[in-house]
Amino acid sequence: MRPFIARVGAASLVLAAAVMVPSPALAADPVLQGHPLPELRPKGELLDLAASEQNQIWIVGYQALKPGYPGNPVVHRWNGRRWAGYTIPNFSSRGVLSSVNATAGGEVWIGGTKSGAAYMAHLVNGAFVQVEAPPGLASAAPEHTSSGLWVPGSRTQPGASSIWRLEGSAWVPHSMPIQKVLAIKGIAAEAWAVGSGASEDDSVPGVAHYTGTAWENIPYPAPHSEGSVLEDVLPRSAADIWVAGTNYTRGEPRPTEPLLNRYDGDTWTAVPLPPEIVGLHSIAQDPAGKIWISAAALSPAEGARQRPVVIGTFPGSIAWTVLEVPAYDQSVVHHEGWDDLGIELTTSRLWLLSDTYPAGPVLSTGSLLS
Repeated sequence: MRPFIARVGAASLVLAAAVMVPSPALAADPVLQGHPLPELRPKGELLDLAASEQNQIWIVGYQALKPGYPGNPVVHRWNGRRWAGYTIPNFSSRGVLSSVNATAGGEVWIGGTKSGAAYMAHLVNGAFVQVEAPPGLASAAPEHTSSGLWVPGSRTQPGASSIWRLEGSAWVPHSMPIQKVLAIKGIAAEAWAVGSGASEDDSVPGVAHYTGTAWENIPYPAPHSEGSVLEDVLPRSAADIWVAGTNYTRGEPRPTEPLLNRYDGDTWTAVPLPPEIVGLHSIAQDPAGKIWISAAALSPAEGARQRPVVIGTFPGSIAWTVLEVPAYDQSVVHHEGWDDLGIELTTSRLWLLSDTYPAGPVLSTGSLLS
């Protein structure tokens, strides 16, 4: 899920190593390999990834961007042999697809912005069908969960916002206690959302819980900086909710330290991380129960340059391993709210879409089976 584009330039991502509490060492375990990406026309970019099952690897973005022209949307699926492009109904130009959501059950939703207004579509019998988006949104990021299909809105002023759920054929608004939602995950009839909290500063971490009838605010523990944001959530069970994000230096869009906490329904517990990790993005769980997180790591041998990695641990005993991205000589470029990590549930194959500088997007994949 990616509600909007918020690119951070690579040059702004350089920082000095932060002092952190002792944590488990990061044991190198490189298993990822580069994978070809679909060809795009010049001035294109890939913005979001979903990889729920084998041969169901989805990527969205845009191409043909030029001055005064917002570009053309694209959606591609890796079918095991090649990338297949799809027709986007009533949307061939002047806009961006910024969100793709795919489930193991075969649900696929795409969303973005068309001529300044929200656009979304649903895969039906192998072709996308446009679905009217909730009213008043400039962009759509549909998220299909066990508790329903959700589309978040956002506010530019402090206070609660709204989130819409498709109930029958109508969009029903629900009050959302956090201002900006970057990720939603369901568990049974409930759901969890993270992003920015309701505060005078919209960069305070925000967590919300859908009880089955309404969304409630879950206070996130201090300390955190005024430039903090939570970017993804993983509800492993009703009593084990993981949230991941990043602290930023006040006034500067560069990572200061990662945020990783788990919630048991009453208490938050910080999860220790290796000291070279400076930012966390997407979080997922493989069929064996191991947790994987896409991250930015410092490269000590090359100063403060950051590289893309994936880190993994079993939740019962925190011992981190790392999957190195083949383009390790590139600097990772962070984008707030991008889904860049997916795991095929039946094959335990991991996929990672990294934006790097100066090479651009890099797709990596590898089996998690020993």
